[in-house]
Amino acid sequence: MSASAETGRRLPRVVQVGFNKCGTRSFQRLFERAGHPVVQHKIRRPFRRSRKAAYVMQQNLRTGRPVFAGMEDYVLYAGLIHQTETESFEGIRHFREMLRDYPDTILILNVRDREDWIRSRLGHGRGELLRRVMRQRGVSTSAEVAAIWRREWDEHLADVRSAMKDRPAQLVEFNLDTDPVQKLIDRLPGYGLKAEDWGDVGRTRGIREHALVQRFKRWWAHVRFRPDT
Repeated sequence: MSASAETGRRLPRVVQVGFNKCGTRSFQRLFERAGHPVVQHKIRRPFRRSRKAAYVMQQNLRTGRPVFAGMEDYVLYAGLIHQTETESFEGIRHFREMLRDYPDTILILNVRDREDWIRSRLGHGRGELLRRVMRQRGVSTSAEVAAIWRREWDEHLADVRSAMKDRPAQLVEFNLDTDPVQKLIDRLPGYGLKAEDWGDVGRTRGIREHALVQRFKRWWAHVRFRPDT
């Protein structure tokens, strides 16, 4: 057994319960470089097919198993979203089940400016996320999707904050726009996180691309869509 796995069993799990497009990969890198096992979108299994973490959660909830059954030996859980052409499952909505099954779990409510988040999400995966949500919700415009996301953002944040009023030590709210990473480090002193390992991972704004490259990337986003980043 690796030292990191043994350490992971002693530390409370940390689950990112903010929406995607809110620094998922930055959190992943921060914890990985501190030596912690991380689930970020997929459960990587050497020599075996990887599994989407959110899909495993969904099946566990349907069958009455603990929400992280089959993937309990990790410290950070992030990117808990499963998207197909016809359905969407967001594991962040099930934070109560996480706390029921693993009472010492620490939640990170990662947020940013809501309208910036919506703009980023509308373009995610070259618009693939938008197209899928329009089909799933039966709407025909990006404005309708934006209104849905705006409402879901407000409701989810209010729900987490309200539910955690009596457990303030287990909720870390982190605003990517305004909070220094030292706030996260100070709130999680036992995890060995380091400020130099924090950064904006995956940002693509301002990059100019050839039209053929754009066309290829739109096709690839449809074929190998990643909803979690």
